[in-house]
Amino acid sequence: MNVSLQRLLAAALLLAPLASAFAQTAVNRSLPLSSGGRVELSNVAGSVTVRGWDRNEVQLTGSLGDGQRLEVESSANRVALKVVYPHNRTSNRGAVLELRVPRAAQLQASTVSAAVDVGEVDLRRLQVNTVSGNLTANGRAGEADLTTVSGQIRSQLRTSRLDTTTVSGSINAAGGSGGEVSANTVSGGITLDLASVQRLNAESVSGSLGVRSAGLQPGGRVNLETVSGSVSLSLPASTSAQLKVSSFSGSIRSDVGQVQTPRYGPGKNLDARIGGGDGDISIQSHSGSVRVSLDR
Repeated sequence: MNVSLQRLLAAALLLAPLASAFAQTAVNRSLPLSSGGRVELSNVAGSVTVRGWDRNEVQLTGSLGDGQRLEVESSANRVALKVVYPHNRTSNRGAVLELRVPRAAQLQASTVSAAVDVGEVDLRRLQVNTVSGNLTANGRAGEADLTTVSGQIRSQLRTSRLDTTTVSGSINAAGGSGGEVSANTVSGGITLDLASVQRLNAESVSGSLGVRSAGLQPGGRVNLETVSGSVSLSLPASTSAQLKVSSFSGSIRSDVGQVQTPRYGPGKNLDARIGGGDGDISIQSHSGSVRVSLDR
């Protein structure tokens, strides 16, 4: 290798990090927002981190990849932030963003292949959607809707209404969620550790369901369904509900009631009254075991 070529290669190696840095664009925008206003954030790839604070403004910091730009729409009651990607060329790097939102705001965040981490928030409403990415949320929200196609959902939100959905991934919710809770997945397990519930619906096609609740509110309803997974439900002994359990080819164990097996044909079922029988609990499993526990 001649000297000139060696010098060119050395220069290229020195300039490569600088080129990468110049390809990135720093973001630092602050916008006012009225109390209870709505914040919308849209990003395709990279990562999104959301944190709450006590200011009446929205702040977005981070960096954009090569050719990306930030589109902003703002009014007194709404701030919309969208990362626009270049057409007809591939960007090697997604946007890395951190969003600060006021207390009592409404937040709607959507991504395609970016993970979303929401923490230390106190929101009126939280809605997060992603196609291929994990969702993590903790803090407070009046109501929350978390959806991903191929990713895991982990929630530590304190909320009276929680709706979680994933096609290929697990769902784990704890931290004080109660009231109305819905969890649905196709190929993943569901683990719920909840406060007292009024409505609870959890369904999985090929995953197990593990549910623990601090109680069932008067007249409350619980529905748990799985095709090829086990189901476990743990409630206080003071629960008042009518319990119905059925399994086509799995076992049933319960701290209350007597399991019935038909004389002819497969399947098992249990029909029992817990306490005064005010609420309704329905558990169905096609090929998985069922366990119902009453904590003493």
